[in-house]
Amino acid sequence: MTDEESIRQVLARFIQLRDDKQFGEWVRLFTEDGTFRYGPHVLVGRAEIREHVEALLRHDRGKHLCVNSIIDVTGDSAEVSSDFVKINPPDSAGSRYEIVVMGRYRDRFVRSGDVWQLAAREVHY
Repeated sequence: MTDEESIRQVLARFIQLRDDKQFGEWVRLFTEDGTFRYGPHVLVGRAEIREHVEALLRHDRGKHLCVNSIIDVTGDSAEVSSDFVKINPPDSAGSRYEIVVMGRYRDRFVRSGDVWQLAAREVHY
């Protein structure tokens, strides 16, 4: 598997684990000292990232899509830019699917052995 394919797998796993609320496994996709920035929030380290995101998404029913990833690998690091969309399902009153947010992820990945991990994610709306 190429480095780009490995990183695309991490990106897909990131979305699926988060939407499936598998936060313990999800946060291990970050390096131990990884950062996650969105809006006014700057989260540092796996414990802080997990606590914040788990509280934020505990009751969320939406799905995230991560598309159009551009991956630039240099040695054991990579810069990645991906577009994202979050879609909420219809509610019980018969509403339609609704796009609630979209933007771009700016990621920095690092390779440790055979594993690619997120060292930093910035969310731009």
